[in-house]
Amino acid sequence: MGNLKFDIDDTCVKCGACAEDCPVQCITEGSTKFIIGKGCISCGDCYSICPVGAVQMHKLLKDTTGLK
Repeated sequence: MGNLKFDIDDTCVKCGACAEDCPVQCITEGSTKFIIGKGCISCGDCYSICPVGAVQMHKLLKDTTGLK
């Protein structure tokens, strides 16, 4: 799943399920929601476990900068 990016939207209820399930422990508690840090390996565990669907998945576009 390396070409995916995950983030947590404002529907987060701060239950902590995502942080507990993260295999690289890169999800931390913010003031209003949990936050996925730079150490994310895009495994999707947080996406699968969130009980309210607050974890959003975004497909990254291939970087073509500098290609001719």
